[in-house]
Amino acid sequence: MRTGIIDEMQENQLSDEEYVIYRTKNSHKHDLATAKAWMITAKTLFPRNFAVQLEAYTTQKSANNPKEAARYFSSLFFDFPNEAELWEEVQQITCALQKANGNIISQFHCDMFSHMLTEVQHQLLLAMAERAEDTLEHCRLMLVLLSMLPQFVDTHGKKLADTLLTSEKHSTYQTPVNCFRKLLVVDLLPTLLSSRTIDVPQKQLYRLILKSVDFYVSWFASGSTLIQGVEESELKAEEAWTNLFKIMFAMGRKLGWELSSMFSINNRELMCQNLWSFYHSTPLGGEDSPNFRQLIYCTTVVLVESLYEYVRKINPLSFQIPNQGNKVDYTPLLLVPAILLSRDNDQEPVLKRRKDDSSSSYSTLNVTVTKGCHVPTATTLLSSFLTAVSCWELLQQTEELRSEFAKICSHLHTETWLWLPSFVADVLLYQGLYSEALTKLQSLSSTLLNPQSLLLKSAGISFCLRNHFAATEKILHVIADLSAESSDPSGHLTIIPCSSSPHGKPPLHFMALNHTEIVQYSVSILVACFRDQAFRNGNCDFAIGHLIVLLQYDWPNNASLLEESLEKIRRQGQFAYKLFSSYVIQVDILEEIAFLVTDQGGAINMDIFPPSATQLATQRRMTTRRGDLGAREDFRAAMKRQMSRSQENIHNLIVQFMIREREAILQAMKI
Repeated sequence: MRTGIIDEMQENQLSDEEYVIYRTKNSHKHDLATAKAWMITAKTLFPRNFAVQLEAYTTQKSANNPKEAARYFSSLFFDFPNEAELWEEVQQITCALQKANGNIISQFHCDMFSHMLTEVQHQLLLAMAERAEDTLEHCRLMLVLLSMLPQFVDTHGKKLADTLLTSEKHSTYQTPVNCFRKLLVVDLLPTLLSSRTIDVPQKQLYRLILKSVDFYVSWFASGSTLIQGVEESELKAEEAWTNLFKIMFAMGRKLGWELSSMFSINNRELMCQNLWSFYHSTPLGGEDSPNFRQLIYCTTVVLVESLYEYVRKINPLSFQIPNQGNKVDYTPLLLVPAILLSRDNDQEPVLKRRKDDSSSSYSTLNVTVTKGCHVPTATTLLSSFLTAVSCWELLQQTEELRSEFAKICSHLHTETWLWLPSFVADVLLYQGLYSEALTKLQSLSSTLLNPQSLLLKSAGISFCLRNHFAATEKILHVIADLSAESSDPSGHLTIIPCSSSPHGKPPLHFMALNHTEIVQYSVSILVACFRDQAFRNGNCDFAIGHLIVLLQYDWPNNASLLEESLEKIRRQGQFAYKLFSSYVIQVDILEEIAFLVTDQGGAINMDIFPPSATQLATQRRMTTRRGDLGAREDFRAAMKRQMSRSQENIHNLIVQFMIREREAILQAMKI
């Protein structure tokens, strides 16, 4: 309002209330003391006038006096509940409380709120929530209330949980990763469960456990931080499992669970020990008994967490949406049977775990991880794998546990977990149930496990089942589909352990799905298959020849197999292998073969080189029979030519052998 003559003319037209407001505003520009006096006068004279009381509050707000403003606004809130301007201010306050970093005005509102009496704060937030027309906004405001005033969780907590569950049920969201579930699991449950006095029915608590697990697993599996219905999510991957464990700890404490304390342990092995110890020492009772329930739910949560870590380590892309423009440089890992070849290379596995006689949870397992995997990653991989397997086995111990776990899986929609069937196959492999593991693998589609991985794992299992032909056929298929890239494995080989294992079962190995390790594992399978073929009774020259070719790849590892091959040739007195000149170039091996031809070596008759031009003209073959000195000289010359090729790339040569000689390799396996 303008000052001067116009002000004086208008003063006479003002009501009493408007006049004191005018004088307050006018004085505020020049004399704060006078302005305050006018305001006190106005509040005293007109206690039921909204405009006067609002001006009193506005004056304190302009003066940045949150304490006095809180007192004035509290009066406004209770005395004038139907004024639109009041609710506009209330909305600004509630918005400020929800902002992590606001502007100056937002900060003022937060400071003012902190000076209000608790009951005023409670009634203000509650009233604003009740006025919200949108259910989601109502729930958000109720959460603000409970976060600011946790002492009211007993009053509003259960009702809010029911509202969120009902709202999600009737919403259009098709995934657990939605705004209602996020508010329930991430924002409400920690506060709700922190109350020692709130009484939540057991069935509701069990339901909330599954809702929590479902939310976090689905959120991880989505490969995105986005949550439907939430503009910005502050949920962080590294905090998610910690949050779930905290929920389980609080939930278990409320239910009186003995196992709840294990969720404060940051050690998977100890957690498994607790679970198995509880199973062996505590009568479980029926499916509705507290002991049965705590075992099934606690084991399921540990299983899901360790399974997530396991899958994330062997293939992080299972939980990531490809970032366009940023190629993820990571080689997936694959669990396969390690192949027993000889005792030359006995080495201590990366991890050995011994079985407790009273438990079936820790079956003895020799397992190695590719050397290309960093030690911390390998340690986490092995720990999470063993924990997941242990929990899986525990949940299969009785028909009651299996049945209830199946119900939980149905509730969690595990059929949408594309990585779960592959894990089940790994469990069967771990248990030595090779036929079942192979059947499980054959049931997987290419969307669950890529064809290369499927063939490699199936080949290893087929070998364990002593189906050498099937193993060989699958390996040759893998090699045929490999890219033609050249890869020199020298200095980078990961030796598949050739150590013995309990119960005659081969140890397990996590191999990298790169060109070099795929070829290496393929060679290991073929060497193992031809070892059995070559040393049977009777003449097996083709199998021995193929074995000698393959032994070059990882030479001098498994050198004892060459010794056995040479001894078999000595016993036979002769050896014929038409592919020798094309694929055998390793100097040590060539020298050993050449020695067999000498009198000291046994004067073995060798038919391993194609005839020379002279021999073709005379219709002679390049053999090493006694008395045929010309043939022996030709043999020595041919051997020198072979040795001149010793610098050729062995890796590429062996790959060519497996591709070009596919039919010959399979034929030898049939003999």
